[in-house]
Formats: sequence, C-alpha cells, structure tokens
Amino acid sequence: MRDHKTIVPAVAPTTTAATAATTSHRRRPFHGILRRFQRATTGSLALVGIGALAVIAYEYRAMKQLRDDNDEQQIANGTANTDDDESKKRKKKKRVLVLPFHRMRLVETKTTQWSTLASRLADDADEQILEVEVRDLVQVIHAAAQDPTICALYATFGHGFQFRAGGWAHIEEVRNALQVWRESHRRHLDPNWNYRDQTMGMQQQQQQRRRGGSAKPSYAYADSFADPDDKGNKEYLVACAFSHIHMQANGELNLFGVASSNPFFRQFMEKYGIKAHVFKHGKYKNAPNMFTEKGYTREHRQNVQNLVDHIDTNKRNAIVDGRNAGGMFDVNVWKMIRKHGTFTGAQSLKLGLVDHLPKLCPLDGLLDSNKDGGSPESKAAMMAKWGNETDMARFEANERVSLTQYQSLLAKRKQDTASKWKTHGRLQTMAETNSALEALLGVVGYAAPHFNIKQEDFSPEKSASEKIAIVSVEGSINDAVARKTVATLRKIKKDKNVKAVILRVDSPGGSVTASESILQECNDLPQPVVCSMGNVCASGGYYIATGAKRIFALPTTITGSIGVFAIKFDFTGLAKKYGVSVQHITTGPYSASSHPFQPLNPLVKKNFSHNVDRYYDYFKTLVSESRDLDMTEVENLAQGKVWTGGEAKHNGLVDELGGLERAIAYARRTYTNGEAEVERWPKPEGLLARLSKASDMVDGSGGALAKMTAMVHVLREEMSYHNMNGTTTTTIGSTPEMSEYDAAKFLIQTLLDDPKKAETMQLGGVSLTMDESAAMAYLISENASKLQQRRPLLHPSFWS
Repeated sequence: MRDHKTIVPAVAPTTTAATAATTSHRRRPFHGILRRFQRATTGSLALVGIGALAVIAYEYRAMKQLRDDNDEQQIANGTANTDDDESKKRKKKKRVLVLPFHRMRLVETKTTQWSTLASRLADDADEQILEVEVRDLVQVIHAAAQDPTICALYATFGHGFQFRAGGWAHIEEVRNALQVWRESHRRHLDPNWNYRDQTMGMQQQQQQRRRGGSAKPSYAYADSFADPDDKGNKEYLVACAFSHIHMQANGELNLFGVASSNPFFRQFMEKYGIKAHVFKHGKYKNAPNMFTEKGYTREHRQNVQNLVDHIDTNKRNAIVDGRNAGGMFDVNVWKMIRKHGTFTGAQSLKLGLVDHLPKLCPLDGLLDSNKDGGSPESKAAMMAKWGNETDMARFEANERVSLTQYQSLLAKRKQDTASKWKTHGRLQTMAETNSALEALLGVVGYAAPHFNIKQEDFSPEKSASEKIAIVSVEGSINDAVARKTVATLRKIKKDKNVKAVILRVDSPGGSVTASESILQECNDLPQPVVCSMGNVCASGGYYIATGAKRIFALPTTITGSIGVFAIKFDFTGLAKKYGVSVQHITTGPYSASSHPFQPLNPLVKKNFSHNVDRYYDYFKTLVSESRDLDMTEVENLAQGKVWTGGEAKHNGLVDELGGLERAIAYARRTYTNGEAEVERWPKPEGLLARLSKASDMVDGSGGALAKMTAMVHVLREEMSYHNMNGTTTTTIGSTPEMSEYDAAKFLIQTLLDDPKKAETMQLGGVSLTMDESAAMAYLISENASKLQQRRPLLHPSFWS
C-alpha cells in the first residue's frame, strides 16, 4: 500500500542535490522494483497464512467433535493414557447395541421417508415398525464388531409376530454379519470384513487383533418363537446366529419346515367364462399354470419341491451350526422334530434349542450388574436372580445404545471422515500451488503429504475420489422400472469417479422389452458391472444379470427360470354371460389381438408362438455367451427351471456365493485402488427436496394453487400407513396389497362395470417371469392398481 504524503509544490533542485539524487539512483537501479516486490510478497504471504490458519481452525473444530469418541476407543484398545480423571471416567463406558428385530422390517431399499418421520413423532415411537435396509443393518453389525466401545449385542424378538424379512437371502446376509461379530476377536479373512473402517485407525485395529482375546457375547431374547404366519421361522434362524438364546419360560418354538403355496384359478375362470391362452417355452416355466391348471403338474411340483428342499436343508444346517449340535441333530432327529409340532420352553431347553428360560428379559439385570464398575456385590445379586446361563461374567456393558442411535453415530463419523479428507484435498491443492504455504503448514504440524491426516490412518489411495455405484432393480421389471434404471445408468456413465457398478437385482422378472433396455444400457457402460443377487433374481432378473462381469448369489437366492411365456386372455365368454357385446373395427388382423374381448384366431396364435420362440432363443444365446456354455448345456439349465444360488454356482449360472458386501469387496479390489467409496444411485432425495422440485416444475403462471397441487401429489406418494402387525403397507393413492384371488375378482368386476377400461390394461405380450405367483402380481395386481379409484389424501384414522 502506498504511503499518503503531503503534496508540496515542486521546486527545482540545486545542482548539488540533483547530482546526489542521480548518483543514488545509479547505485540502486532496482530499488523501486524490489520495494514493490517486497510489498506484494508480504501481502500474499499474509493472505496465504490467514487462509491456511482458517482451514486449520475449521479442521480442528470438526475433529474436536470426535475427540471424546476417539479417546474412548483408544482407552478400550489400551493405547491411551488413563491416568487423568476424565480418562478414568470415560473408561467406564461400555455399551450394548440393542437390535429390535421384534419391530423390524428388512427391505432392500427404503420406499418412504414420511412414515419414518411420522413414527418418530408418534407417542409410541419405540414400538413403531422400523424399516431397515439390509445393507445398513449389515454395516452396523460390522462396525459394532470393530468398535471397542460396543462390547455386546442384544436382539429382541418380542412375541414373534412382527419381524418381516424380504426373503431367505436377506436372512443369510444378516447371519453372515453376525458371524463376523462372533469372530471379531480373531483375525478375520472374509472379504466382507472391511479392515479400514473409519471406526478406528489402522494401527489400533492391528493392536486389537494381535491381542486376540475372547469373543464378544451376543444375546437373542424372545417371548416366543412361534409366528403362525412364518412357517419357516426366520426369526429363530436369525437368533441361532447369536451366542445365547433366551426365551420366556412359557414361550413356544416352532420348527415346522419350509412351505410354498400357489393358487390355481382354472375352475374360477371357467365359472366366469374366462379363457387364458398360454404360449410358453420350457416345460418348467410354470408361472402361467395358475390360469390353466387345477393343481400342480409333475414338472411344476418337481420345480417347487426342489426349491423348498434346498432351502430347508440350508436352514437346518444353519441351526445345527449355530447351536453346535452337529453330533445330535441327524436326519432322523429332524424327522421327529417335524412330526412333534410346537415345542414348549422346557422341551426347547432340553433339546439345546435355547439356553435359558427367564421370566423376564434379562437385559436390564445385565446392565445393573455393571453399575458402579461392576462391584462384586452387584454381580452376586444379579447372579442370584438370573443364574449362570446369562454369561454375566463376560457381559461388561453398563449402558445401552439403540440401533437408530448407533446408526446416527456412524453417519456422523462417516460425515466427519469425509470432511477431513475433503480438507486434506484442499490443503494439498493449496500446497502444490504455493511453496510458501507448504512450508507454513509444516511449521504448524500439517506437513505434506499427510497434512491433517494421522500418519497411521493415511493412505494415498484414500485421497483419490473413486466410487462404486450400487444400482438396485427391485420387483417386477416393467417400463417404469426400466426408465428409472436406464436414467440412473446414463448418469453414472458420465461420472468419471465411478469405477465400477454393482447391479443389485431382487426381482422375479417382468417384461422382455423392459429387461432388454436395462441389459443394453449395462452393456454400454464404460465401467465394469458386477451383479449381486438378492432374494430372487430369476427370469427377467437373470436376463439383465447376463451383462455383468461377475455374478454373486447367496445359497438361498432363487434364480434361473430361463424361459419365456405369453398369455392371451379372452373375456368374451364372461361378457356374453352378462349380455355384453364388444365389437372391433380394425385395419389389420392383429390390430385388436391383445384386447381381452377379442377371441384368439389361428393367425394371432401363430404370431404369439413365433414371438415366444424368438425371445427364448435370444435368451439362451445371452446365457451361452455370458456364461461360456454351449447351447446344449444352456437348454438343460433352461426350460424355465428354477435354481437356488447354491445350485446355480454348481451348474455355472453364477460365479461366487456371497452377499452384497462380498460383491462390493470384489469390485473394490478388482476395479479400484482399494479405497473406493460406495454410493447408492440414484441418490435419495429428501421430502423437502422433492417438494421444492415439484413446486419449481410448475410454470409461474399457474400461481400458488398449481404449486400447492404439485406438492400434494408428492405427499400422496410419500404418506403411508402400516397396520398393527406391520405386514401391509398402503400408499395413499394406490392399491393396497391384496391376495391373488381378490385381485382377480376385482379385475373381473371392473371389466363388467366398464368394458372400455380394458383399453388401459396390459394383459398380453411376452413375459420373463418366474413362479411363486409373480405372474399374477405382474398381470393382475398391477392392472387392478391402475383401475382402482384413488383413496382420500388423509386416512380416516388421521382425524380420530
């Protein structure tokens, strides 16, 4: 900055003065330039210093929030100084993580945020149904296994009527995570195990593994394991992954086995004069049988029986392994168990199916035993009340943490870690462009290349912003699902930071054209695709999986069903019974071929058969090329046969057995630097963001009323209600879940009331759908959903 001097009138210098000035100027010709440079440099350094100090202050404030948490972990690891009083106080903190399975619904992806908000605001928030994504639960258990402040797990199963899982594969993923928990005291080599989790530093993890030690205890408590709606008893299967199972003394335990039920509508349809003309390839493509048969055909029964037998065998083996009863439970014992029926608490204890029969949930007593540092007196008092079966000696927790609380803590840690690495990136960029700043950062303890990252936690690969994208395909694959998936894949294609895509498929199939759209978009991605199969990945689900470089499935995943079918419904007999006549004026023989009030003629029949043959051959070609199998082998595996994941691994339809975490681990080590972050695509939008977007999409000329209407439509989609046992979710403005019989009955009544509505239905075309009633869901229930009248925005119970 220039000095402000008083301006005086210029006076001609004397000869002596002028000579002196000239001489001085000649001696220091660059004096003015140096002064200007000095001023500029000083100002730049000042600005750089202020900027660096601001960044460091911001980083310090962010990291300070995690200091207490990190101190507790260091104390638990034995790496912290525990001489001060504050450290001794924190040393007493040992937590038990409580998993409320009694009110949990496991899902692939959450469908609504509104119900979550409403449940948190409700008076009985602690008893509201909790929708939990399977991957979130797995990650929580993995993080707890590595977290030294979490010293026990405690799962509550309640009365055995509310726990809901999407399928057997979801149960397997949770059980695998619980096995990681039980092995957390050892050096675990499973790819599911993430050694570089942000819950603790690498050095701390290595010290913990070197010390070894005893396994952390885990407990499962239920009033009863006898859910009448779940003959397979998925609750008990999960409970068997815990080291201790407690059940109320008067509780019951059912081990009835696995069942699969299929409705058959042939007589129902004949009664109403409805015909279903089926065109299919594959004698095991049994989805249309519900319309054409009175019961199971030989091939249909063989297919379903094979499935339930394999799932039941897997379940029995899991129970035996979990209860360490390998020498006791042979085939004959299992036959006796099946014939026996319900087991009482005493019988369950005698068989070793449970460990303890307390009158109440022992969790409060276990926590009370560790009050005041777990004095011998309190331990003795609790031991007298609960007995040795609670394994009280190894239970060290003195406070509980809920699932939602721990999820919030993990989210905060992840956010702070991301913020820390973001700051690292900024400091690195600044240091690369200014050597003076780099020197200054070194002086204040932020030397390159670690900067604000501890040396033991630093990894050069971590600073790279590589990502793995998870794209989920759930439910029937229709046009709406295809459009959403294709749009997501196109966005991923443009993101250079995404190095691999995990295609998570949990679908029984659907439309051929919709499946083809997704497959071709996957093939066009520059990033490699890895497929992770969920509960079901069959027919159209397997169709889109053929575009993956590697396919993962769980042993109980239902897959295969390589085959196609088409159905032409004919409601003319129904219309004739009620005096309804529907006539068509067409310009060609196929114009009304898919109309439900148009009879089948030979030309249309030939066209349907030709399309089915063509799609079946193309499907087999996809499988042959992607799995490196000749067409003869593919034909033997196809014909609509349904396989479990274990069988599919054996016959070459999948590459590896494992859940979503194993697929992610493979993609991370194969296609990334080993430190890539995992993101779900499309990234979920909150309710406020959706409301804002809906409002912005309305033209300004529409006024406030138009904006309000647009936002109400968003609320219609978001608001949902759950019944008392949490088995049914009704979304306002759409059809509630209904049985196959009710859906068909509703459809018939609607067509009789207004035959013109047949124009809006989709009862034709070629489908890629497996068994298990998925065809009915796709062909009947979705049409019933379209035709049903909209419900009020607010449920009547809202006003009570």
